[in-house]
Amino acid sequence: MNKNAGITITVVFEAMSLNYGESLGNISELKKLTRENKIYTYMSRQALRFEKYKFMLENAGIKETPVTGDEQVVQFKKEATIAEYPEIDLFGYMKTSGQGQNAQTRTAVVKITPAVSLEEYKNDIEFATNLNLAKRANTNPNPYQLEQHKSLYTYTVAIDLDRLGKDFNEKGEVVEEIPVDEKLKRLYSLFDAIKFLSREIKGRRENLSPLFAIGGLYPIKNPFFLNRIRIIKENSAYAIDPRLLHSTCELTLPNGKKVFDYTLLGILEGFFANEEELKKLLPASSGTIDYFFENLKERARKYYEEGTV
Repeated sequence: MNKNAGITITVVFEAMSLNYGESLGNISELKKLTRENKIYTYMSRQALRFEKYKFMLENAGIKETPVTGDEQVVQFKKEATIAEYPEIDLFGYMKTSGQGQNAQTRTAVVKITPAVSLEEYKNDIEFATNLNLAKRANTNPNPYQLEQHKSLYTYTVAIDLDRLGKDFNEKGEVVEEIPVDEKLKRLYSLFDAIKFLSREIKGRRENLSPLFAIGGLYPIKNPFFLNRIRIIKENSAYAIDPRLLHSTCELTLPNGKKVFDYTLLGILEGFFANEEELKKLLPASSGTIDYFFENLKERARKYYEEGTV
């Protein structure tokens, strides 16, 4: 079994105003970053992790990991194990004792980037009041403002397959390992969380499920398609620039094969103007979003049960 194998998935979805930061007066500000004098909004890594974990709690039947504040910091309880609690297996933990001394840590097996908008923020602001409640209370309404941004977003998930379901001591020795069927169950539930992700925010439920997904199971760990998604316009319709994706797929790996040989592509038909051109990038490995995740599940099964990448 290749101990350097990893899965990477890069997703594009459409949503509106996903993550607010600190408020300034009565203005709720979106989380933002600046690049080349342009402003983009984003949904933080922590928020994406929470939504995935929430989906798994609600739909995969996992147990909620117990936490404590006894060591002057909120953290997972020391007795919580990866065998019993998938959350700390997938997303890692830090357990401290003696006021921060003797920290026991587990690096996340599932690494998630922020979801960054692919379209520039144009300073759209919504003015609102609680007028209905004010009328019912026969008083003056309270005005407030919300920054709003509807955009395409992209983020990447990277998964260390050799560390999933294993816990190690400070010497790097395996001290706990779960069976293969449980590893696959956790991996499949994570795929489902990506596939059907949503978010409740400001009285809305936003659909974060993919319009486009690209990635696969590779013999080396690399988030190949991170920062490789660019949006272009074709006759006022959205299109994904295929050139960056093509160039990435043509990279030669240390084993002599190309990224192309391991990559899957999934697309929700009817959204992108150049969907047929995108499918031609990987003619034998392109299909629906469902096709993408079902094939990725099968490749993960072969890796764990047969040792093949």
